[in-house]
Amino acid sequence: MRPEQTANEMAQEALSRQAKALAQRTGEPLLEALEAVLETPAGRQLEGLRSGPHRDEEMRYWQANLLFERVSEQAGHPPVHPV
Repeated sequence: MRPEQTANEMAQEALSRQAKALAQRTGEPLLEALEAVLETPAGRQLEGLRSGPHRDEEMRYWQANLLFERVSEQAGHPPVHPV
């Protein structure tokens, strides 16, 4: 992961790595392996990041916002999202 990389790019790379590893382990075609990865909880999260509202954010900003949201929730103050 590179700080200037977008969330979409990071998620795509992670999904590709997981699909390639699964295809190598099972011998199934890469497309089928990707479909299997996308059916896992982690795969669904990555797909949400890849195609969701944060997809164009650079990773450094996405990570900072994610940390802020987690800390706010732990403090009992859900973060306010701009409309």
